[in-house]
Amino acid sequence: MDREFSLETLRKRRWVLAIKIAVPLVLVFTAIAWGAGWLAPTLERSRIRTAVIERGNVEGAIDASGTVVPEFDAVITSPVEARVLRILKHAGDSVGRGESILMLDAGASALALDKLKDNIALKANQQAQLGATLEARLIKFDNDIRIKRREIESDSNRYEQNQRLFEKNYVSRTDLNQFAIQYSKAKDELDALLKEQRNAQTASRLQQEGIALEIAMLNKEKIQSQQELERVSAKAEHAGIVTWIVQTEGSTLHKGDVMAKVADLSTFRVDAQVSDVHRSRLAVGMLVKIKAGEQYIEGIIATIQPAIENGVVKFAVALTEKSHSALRSNLRVDVYVVTAQKNNVLRIKKGAFARGEGRQEVFVVVNDGGTQVAERRLATLGISNADYYEVVEGLQSGDEVIISDMQEHLHLKTLKIRN
Repeated sequence: MDREFSLETLRKRRWVLAIKIAVPLVLVFTAIAWGAGWLAPTLERSRIRTAVIERGNVEGAIDASGTVVPEFDAVITSPVEARVLRILKHAGDSVGRGESILMLDAGASALALDKLKDNIALKANQQAQLGATLEARLIKFDNDIRIKRREIESDSNRYEQNQRLFEKNYVSRTDLNQFAIQYSKAKDELDALLKEQRNAQTASRLQQEGIALEIAMLNKEKIQSQQELERVSAKAEHAGIVTWIVQTEGSTLHKGDVMAKVADLSTFRVDAQVSDVHRSRLAVGMLVKIKAGEQYIEGIIATIQPAIENGVVKFAVALTEKSHSALRSNLRVDVYVVTAQKNNVLRIKKGAFARGEGRQEVFVVVNDGGTQVAERRLATLGISNADYYEVVEGLQSGDEVIISDMQEHLHLKTLKIRN
């Protein structure tokens, strides 16, 4: 037979039923609440970088790239075609100024120099002979001219005497004409002698000048040959390190072939390059900052190559600290050519958030009822360098700005930041 449940049993069953209904409802509402939080736009704090707006100095700069190279880097070439006799230094060895690096066989060059000396002596002898010949001819011309002038003087006197006799009818017209013809002929012969003398002097002068020019050219060749002989023992023009040298003794070098390279690895410069769109903004003497590792070294633009190659302008930077400990040969460095400088302005550290100078949207971290929120704002950025952007407007000192790339969130006005 059926029995009625006790009041206590019914009460327990009601609690169990209530719990079975309440617990799922609580779980559902909790899931909805949590799900709404997860579905709202959020950012993980650990995945973003921020920086605080501050006051300081900002230098506008053109970004370029460069390579550290020895300030002194000499290439020693063969002065003549010769055979390598001895290699005195090897790559990595130190050399002093004027110290020999290798020796070349100078036999052929010495013979060529002796031949030049002989040719110079021969030309000098020809010049002396030409001078002696001219002097003899000029002496003969002087004698002939002096004799001819005496003949002219005599003919003139005879013509004048006969003219007076003709006036008294003692001499015929025919005889007078003969004296006149003889006198005129003597003058013509004198003019011819004078002209021939001038021509001889001019021709001799030109010959003398031609020989003198040949002698001068031979002397220049002799000096060059002597200098080449002096360079046969390749000497360092500056103290440094041998970075390369011909490897084999007995090998033949042609004139102009590289024999050795010497670099001074104690002082450096930077060879830099930048896009040709900045060519008009570059000038010799402009301030430059070199970033070597984490250190900055100042310098100035020393030279700018006039030619543009493949859309690139090349220039050399003279460093103020040429022996800085951060410098080493062939080190790739960032180069910043300073174009402007502003002091005590608002600035923000550089990051992927910005697209250069001008107006753009950024996200600022603010507190919203105890929750951190990224709020989108419009800001204007000014000049920049490797580290900072100038803040022109839209932001204030102390604002915390997200400097990570936020392009995919620019359609949102706010985002929650989750720690």
